Amino acid sequence: MITPEYGRRLEEKDWASCIDMLLGGEHIVLTTHVNSDGDGLGSEVALAAVLRKLGKKVSIVNPTEVPPNYNFLQEVAGISVFDEQAEELIEEISLADLVVLLDANLSDRMGGIWSHVRFARELGKLQVLCIDHHLDPEDFADLMVCETYASSTGELIYDLVSAIETRVGEKLVTPEVAKGLYVALMTDTGSFRFPKTTPYVYRLAGDLVANGADPNDIYDKVYNSLKPQALRLLGAALSEIKFIDDCRVSWLFISQEMLDDTGSKLFDTDLIIKYLLSVQSVRIAVLMVEMHDGRTKVSFRSRGDIYVNLLAKKYGGGGHKNAAGCLLRLAPDRAMQIVLSDVRDFLKSSEIVNKG
Repeated sequence: MITPEYGRRLEEKDWASCIDMLLGGEHIVLTTHVNSDGDGLGSEVALAAVLRKLGKKVSIVNPTEVPPNYNFLQEVAGISVFDEQAEELIEEISLADLVVLLDANLSDRMGGIWSHVRFARELGKLQVLCIDHHLDPEDFADLMVCETYASSTGELIYDLVSAIETRVGEKLVTPEVAKGLYVALMTDTGSFRFPKTTPYVYRLAGDLVANGADPNDIYDKVYNSLKPQALRLLGAALSEIKFIDDCRVSWLFISQEMLDDTGSKLFDTDLIIKYLLSVQSVRIAVLMVEMHDGRTKVSFRSRGDIYVNLLAKKYGGGGHKNAAGCLLRLAPDRAMQIVLSDVRDFLKSSEIVNKG
């Protein structure tokens, strides 16, 4: 058994209730957060493959479309995108006996799916299981495994699958499982460079490669398959980056006009925020995107002991210590005014605390 050199690891006994729930379910729906990423998608693909091997009927139903660079996962696992007009998907949820939310710990992160899950649950049959690694979980699930020590939800699913293997006495990590979990680990650790990339995570990655994950192919598909529209958006965005507070805060606003002019979509903005934090003096980076309905999506990134999840939480969002986000019911002009003022105050207070 692979064991961590430091940090935690959930053992079989810690997963017992979760395994009981999964093995007890017959019709299981897996889902993840709106604007899905590699961790949520990879974890879904891996867990779906395991449950299907155990004879379960498994559907993956996500609240928003899969970003193009993850289409190879969609092709492997059969991921459906929820739509209020898609009666077959609503029926899929209503007939399920278990819904598993991966890589999110707030009910509204399920988008339009949540109201149907809640309704089916009120009828008394459906149970909800949540497996996640973000801070500040909401108490909405029948069972929640939310462990913030983990580098990714994929790390938790790896340990869960190991525990299930022990319970059923069967090897369950197929190349499909390994591929999904490697995507989850690689993307949520920033290609194995973020602070929670422990020696244990590297050993997990090695084990996944040994079980069929192809790191070169996966990296190429995830990071080298951008559409021309995404690059046009990147070019337009880079010239609009602004700095305040002696270059300790960087920020960028992307309008619907900019998205339309470049032919890009919301998920194409994900590659941009890393550039906002690439200047060494920047402590907090803020990316604001105008949504179709007039709201403003805000993403925060930070360095060191600056807990931007607390900023996001103030606006009803959440996330990690150094990476968080929220959705404001405010027009962009008002959102920029409020958020940038709060960021400045938050940075000052964080620096005072850290110096103390």
